[in-house]
Amino acid sequence: MSVKRILSKLLKKKEHQSDHIQVELNGLDIRMQRVTSPEIPHEVTVVVPRAEIREKYDDNGHLIEKEIILNSITVVHAPRHPLADPPSPPPEIPVRRQVSNFQQKV
Repeated sequence: MSVKRILSKLLKKKEHQSDHIQVELNGLDIRMQRVTSPEIPHEVTVVVPRAEIREKYDDNGHLIEKEIILNSITVVHAPRHPLADPPSPPPEIPVRRQVSNFQQKV
């Protein structure tokens, strides 16, 4: 291998995969930023199953009550797992013999 080729491999910039997530919900601020290698694929997931904001005002337009419900907010950045071996065939179930606990009366 030539010196030029070795140096080019050593000096070659590695590419990175960058993910940025920002969730803002009425005062809640979740931020996540990750820089990873593209050789390892990642899955990025944001789940907001329930976010409710209720406000009650009086006749003059003044806020009298505010209810905020934020439930089970999830932010995930996980590497994908390599696929496992192909699924194995289902187990063989032995044939069931008819067994009777009752005897006929003669």
